[in-house]
Amino acid sequence: MMSRFTRTALFAAASSLAIGSAAGAQVFDQVGGGERRTIDVITVTAQQREESAQDVPISIGAYDSEALAAAGVQDIKDLISIAPGLMVTSTQSETITTARIRGIGTVGDNFGLESSVGVYIDGVFRSRNGVGFGDLGEIERIEVLRGPQGTLFGKNTSAGVLNVITVGPEFEYGGNLEFQFGDYGHQRIAGAITGPIIDDVLAFRLFAADGHRDGFTDLIVEQGGTLQTADSETRDFTTVRGQLLFTPTPSVEARIIVDSTTRSEVCCSAVSWDYTAAAAGLVGAVTPPAAGGGVVFPADPDARVAYSNRLYNQNVDDWGVSGEVDIDLPIGTLTSVTAFRNWTNSRSQDIDYSAADIAFRDAENNYTDLTRFSQEIRLTGQTDNLDWLVGGFFSHEELRLGDAIRYGADWETYLGLIASGGTNPNFVSSTLNGLALGFLGVPALPGYTPLAPGSFFPNGSGVNQDVYDQTATSWALFTHNTYQLTDALSVTAGLRYTNENKDVFATFDTSPTPGCSILEAYANANPATAWNPVAAFAGSPLAGLAPTLCLPYARSGLDANGYDRERSDEELSGTLRLTYDVNDDVMVYAGYSRGFKAGGFNLDRQLNGPTDASGYTNPDSSFAPEVIDAYEIGFKSQLFGNVVQLNGNVFLQQIEDFQLNTFNGLAFVVESVDESESMGLELDAFWATPIPGLDLSAGYAYVNTEYSEVNTGDPLVDAIEGKSYSLSPEHFLTGQALYERPVFDSLLFTAAIDGRWVSEYNTGSDLDPEKVQDGFGLINARLGIGSETDSWSIEVWGRNLTDETYAQVAFDAFAQGRRGGAGTSNDPRATASYMAFLGAPRTWGVTLRTEW
Repeated sequence: MMSRFTRTALFAAASSLAIGSAAGAQVFDQVGGGERRTIDVITVTAQQREESAQDVPISIGAYDSEALAAAGVQDIKDLISIAPGLMVTSTQSETITTARIRGIGTVGDNFGLESSVGVYIDGVFRSRNGVGFGDLGEIERIEVLRGPQGTLFGKNTSAGVLNVITVGPEFEYGGNLEFQFGDYGHQRIAGAITGPIIDDVLAFRLFAADGHRDGFTDLIVEQGGTLQTADSETRDFTTVRGQLLFTPTPSVEARIIVDSTTRSEVCCSAVSWDYTAAAAGLVGAVTPPAAGGGVVFPADPDARVAYSNRLYNQNVDDWGVSGEVDIDLPIGTLTSVTAFRNWTNSRSQDIDYSAADIAFRDAENNYTDLTRFSQEIRLTGQTDNLDWLVGGFFSHEELRLGDAIRYGADWETYLGLIASGGTNPNFVSSTLNGLALGFLGVPALPGYTPLAPGSFFPNGSGVNQDVYDQTATSWALFTHNTYQLTDALSVTAGLRYTNENKDVFATFDTSPTPGCSILEAYANANPATAWNPVAAFAGSPLAGLAPTLCLPYARSGLDANGYDRERSDEELSGTLRLTYDVNDDVMVYAGYSRGFKAGGFNLDRQLNGPTDASGYTNPDSSFAPEVIDAYEIGFKSQLFGNVVQLNGNVFLQQIEDFQLNTFNGLAFVVESVDESESMGLELDAFWATPIPGLDLSAGYAYVNTEYSEVNTGDPLVDAIEGKSYSLSPEHFLTGQALYERPVFDSLLFTAAIDGRWVSEYNTGSDLDPEKVQDGFGLINARLGIGSETDSWSIEVWGRNLTDETYAQVAFDAFAQGRRGGAGTSNDPRATASYMAFLGAPRTWGVTLRTEW
């Protein structure tokens, strides 16, 4: 548990920094100074009102179009290069992308879990982080709101918000065209045009982009005993966004947006991260000779070589329409935001990520269809001392998830080698034949005829089709108000009531698998009740093998009726903050906020824990809501005539029922962590230097996390108690330098460099020590030349210039050994082997751009 001394020291540090900032400003005022460039004001809507980022009493990272373009930010993952405390990772596909702020986020591999960090694009919520991942187009600014934002942004913003605002229509004709090309076959062409349809009444903007990139990884694909080399982690997308701005009167403004994106890509393969010799030998033993000729398995991660029996195809269609209307009324401004979105995805997957054909998913049966309608209404106003806001929100989401995990051609042989210590590939067939014939001390199955090897778990058997239909309906009422107590002191109070109902109807269809049918004849077939093959086969060779043979994927007990479940959650969330202006240049604040994320259902055949050696003992697939109580003290300052901005804060966040999604090497398990904490310090600095055209910015985040109390009943999960969160470095450091200078008669030279360094962190949600990523740094840079009027420019850029190899997420290789649990092994690793999804390597390119 974090000590009281540590917490006190952090809060004292914030107070000292605020006092020091105020003193520095006063000294400069006394000395005086010459005319200097100042830092531009960035207007944000963090409190659903337009105001300077420096006036908002919460921790914000605000990045304008210049900073974003200089850092090459085109999607939310790119943003980590300049946003301290932000972590964005992808796993099985880029549709499974997770954002974390202050260490808090939700693993996205299970669509039954919603995000802790909300992604908003032009005021419209994206219901999962992966749904919000893609080319963002023309970005005006991005706001990173740290800490719970539940009062104004609603549920699923318990860790924070990524608020993306794109460029809108203009009443003057203009446009731009951009072409990028680079290594790995990178190409991206994008363009926009804007202008009036009716002067001062109706304007339009049309943006389109098309991109392609070859893969970062060489994928060795074994099919039919022959080898093929393919690219993995490719990118192919087309996106279109059309907008209308309608201002029929000075008091009415409406913005309509229609967008559509299609993606067809190969992603994501995993490289060998850390393999035991035994696991590598077993995989090699069932790999056809052709797949072993000249191929080293496992390969060094730095080689970026992966293995499979099929490509990792992912196809995404994402479209939506939204409208925001602002009407000025005598009492204030009425705002309506209406949105409808549909997102579909299908993907294939070699689940074992090896050249052995162990298990797989086909794209036809592995899909997601997510439809969401939302309506928000806000009324804001102002009196002499009070800024007030009231509003209501409604959303209805329909999710259809299809899944079908199937055994590959090598499953039966592979398990036979595991069970026999690598000596007998027919161990499974001989043992199951012996069991059914009554040779293993149990009664024979009447009329049983022995089967040939390879017949017990045929290629493609397992799940025909599982379908989860989930609906979620949510509504909320909220208010957010700031009262000016004195000229220098104000209080902000907000309250939100949220009510959510979820209903899931699941159907299961399992293909006949002779091996599992034999086992189910002796042990219960239904994983929702009792599955105890250890007891049924005690003393036989099947005692340890039976639970693995059928997994949850080939258990037929749920096929008869599936299940229909419903849950409702309601919660009061809110905020209370005090703000004090020390002088015109320094503001200090202190506040409390509560965030809420609704509970849900584990959309997986692996039912929720606790689990033990005898199987799946809890039929309840639901998990509890996640609630965060956050405390923050901070300051914001504009020093030396707004030549320097220095902002800082300390925070403490206490989380109840943190929703943890863990992959145990065979399936995903959802558990609720009783209590956990995140605390730390954040600093943001900006300096318009004395050198003409040179601006510097830097950020630092210290994030100390801990699972305080864990009582799931699963010994591997309970072992995380007292440890830090996964994917949460203790230290984040970012920096950016922007420089521009006129050269010759009418040209402008530009240069930019940004860097990010993070300390060591564990990438696995189970905190397996083998999944640790050492601290590392990334450096990006670009150089450009163009006209001073911005009519044309040429830039050369590079990302990850030092070519760092790092794991986004390391994970247990499917069915290739398992980590030892409490009481099962003196070595926590036991027989486990690991794969990893890597971050992007060094890339370079050239950008040509013209504007008019």
